[in-house]
Amino acid sequence: MTGVDWTQALSMGRHGLYVWPAFGLTLAILGGLLLQGWLARRRLERELRQRWRRERRP
Repeated sequence: MTGVDWTQALSMGRHGLYVWPAFGLTLAILGGLLLQGWLARRRLERELRQRWRRERRP
């Protein structure tokens, strides 16, 4: 069995300097979008709960 040369695999020849920062930026953007969606959902749920309470009052 032959082993994988991880140094060469991660460097991707000369393309590693472009690929890894692009990959990291993509993950950061997707993480930010997930966080933004999660916070927006929490905010909307809180607003709807408050509105529901106000409208229930006699």
